[in-house]
Amino acid sequence: MGILEMIGFGPKLQRLQKKMMEKFGPPENRQGAIEELGASKTEEAVGALLMRYTFRVDPGITDDEEKARVLALIVQAGATALPAVKKFIRERDEISWPLRALSDLLPEAEVVKFLVEVAHKVGSEYSRVPEKKVLLLHALMTHKAPEIAPAVLPFLDDMDDEVQIAAAEVIARQQDPTGREPLIQHFLKAHEGSNARVREALASLLADTPWDVKGYTPKVEAALPPAYKLDSKGKVQRKA
Repeated sequence: MGILEMIGFGPKLQRLQKKMMEKFGPPENRQGAIEELGASKTEEAVGALLMRYTFRVDPGITDDEEKARVLALIVQAGATALPAVKKFIRERDEISWPLRALSDLLPEAEVVKFLVEVAHKVGSEYSRVPEKKVLLLHALMTHKAPEIAPAVLPFLDDMDDEVQIAAAEVIARQQDPTGREPLIQHFLKAHEGSNARVREALASLLADTPWDVKGYTPKVEAALPPAYKLDSKGKVQRKA
């Protein structure tokens, strides 16, 4: 018995998934397989459909159309699709479209709960593909909840600049006072590490928040990029 059969794929689903993943084959073959899988509306079929997000085809418009169709079919499957969608987001890197499916399948509170769960899992993990972390953080950026900022804090220590900046953006947008000190400290850390890109990004974020930098005023003032200053209340401001 093959591995696909062992995890619940029958021979027909195996055949359809293989046809759907023929990157260089006629698009009609892939699209026909997508429609057949979508018609099944089973968890196993959704798992197969999700694999369409693991590769691109040319031209780009065809790729986008097929992925959009997969999204529509997954959403049509309703609650049946959720286990497969959640599993894919937990385990795979190509989560941009599955995150859209999650938002269409669950109420906001449940989406936040799941995203926070995933954030706790991947926040301290090393990844050769930081894109997943960035996509997850961008998804969290669209929500506000008290559990988000604590879940995102570990991402500030990621090795990748994009991940650090995205995490800082999430924390700033929450406007949770507990995020003030970590942002200031990370700004100073970026300055001490001569990371001009992260320092510039965090200066901009601090300017956009309602928070002052009291308790860190001399250090922050010395570390600010040329386009920024502190006002008399210890608040980061952009220079006119």
